[in-house]
Amino acid sequence: MRVLFTVFAVKTHLYNLVPLAWALEAAGHEVRVASQPDLTEAITRSGLTAVPVGDELNMGGSSRGPTSQTFQGLSGGMTDYGAAGPSWEQALGAFTVACPVQYEFFSGQSMVDDLVEFAGRWRPDLVIWDALTFAGPVVALSCGAAHARLLFGMDYISRMYGFYADLLRRQPPQHREDPVAEWLRGRLSRHGIAFDEDSATELMSGQWTIDPTPPWMQFPLDLHYLPVRHVPHNGPTGIPDWIHAERGRPRVCLSLGTSGRELLGGDVVSATDLLETLAGFDVEVIATFSAEQLSSVPVLPANVRLVDFVPLNELLPTCAAIVHHGGFGTVGNVLAHGVPSLTVPAPWWDEADLGRHLADAGAGLVIEPAELTVEALASGLSRLLDEPSFTANAARLRTRLQDVPSPNDLVPELVRLTERHRAPAGA
Repeated sequence: MRVLFTVFAVKTHLYNLVPLAWALEAAGHEVRVASQPDLTEAITRSGLTAVPVGDELNMGGSSRGPTSQTFQGLSGGMTDYGAAGPSWEQALGAFTVACPVQYEFFSGQSMVDDLVEFAGRWRPDLVIWDALTFAGPVVALSCGAAHARLLFGMDYISRMYGFYADLLRRQPPQHREDPVAEWLRGRLSRHGIAFDEDSATELMSGQWTIDPTPPWMQFPLDLHYLPVRHVPHNGPTGIPDWIHAERGRPRVCLSLGTSGRELLGGDVVSATDLLETLAGFDVEVIATFSAEQLSSVPVLPANVRLVDFVPLNELLPTCAAIVHHGGFGTVGNVLAHGVPSLTVPAPWWDEADLGRHLADAGAGLVIEPAELTVEALASGLSRLLDEPSFTANAARLRTRLQDVPSPNDLVPELVRLTERHRAPAGA
């Protein structure tokens, strides 16, 4: 069958889908990956066939796109409410930001128009769309393909949409404002597709959802989820000689991820504070910092090795612990290699919840950025290095992860679901 992936032009979201795309290609299926032109090189360097569509996204370099504040507004809107659930105003506000700001920026009209044209010629059987790249379901409906959403972390969107739909039904008729339906209707009508309000949940969540989040981190939502093991992919890179060299002391990785520094206006914690604290430990620190992040660091401590980038998939098996920002790609590597972690969560999406899940499982600790002090960081890292339970629990989570189907295991089920959901030939 023919499979079209759609993803907006950010490498971390591309890397999330690469192992599944490889699995489909290895099984003999035709695969294409569509994104804005600024991701073309990264797609082809991953060994996949790129389809450039729309205008360049220029994420991080455009004044018209979301800023770190709009990301925090979206993630906060999806998560910041009490145990009773969000109010109607909170649920409405979350999608008032998500639909016209986030979705429209990540896959705007030029991208959708080009994708519809390409899909009309190439005729994919299945469209797999990144959960923030809403061009996917529109394109699938335009050509009769089945479509599946691919998550990049915890499913806040579907959880909030469930709250939203329930709260909407309870509103008085005169207050039953529905910006999600209006946005969906406008998106579809541009391509001659009628909007069916009964299908709104399917449009927001896919005909089914491929979920690389470990089962013990997922929300109990009444949707069709296909779990898949997160296979770390760190992009095309080499392995430095020093990674596997003999070491006389434990190694600690310090990583704040790439999204904050490259796309969203910077990190949420001070590189100087982190490095000064770690200088007091008898460990080898591998800090994946850029020159810009280190510009405010007066002196690099003697026990710190600075690297702009190193594949965590190779580095983490040599580490006794990691201090990180809680991003999904980093957490996926942490779980895959069973490394205890100290999370100082960034505010972009699910970093705080992922860190808390690791802590609740006894495999890590969390320090909120506002509570990060030299003393708190030193105490937390000392516990990770000195208390064997953290290492044992991280290894236990790694073993549990092997029970989740791999991308290769998922391929036959994707074929079966595609045959069930795609439009009949000639329709």
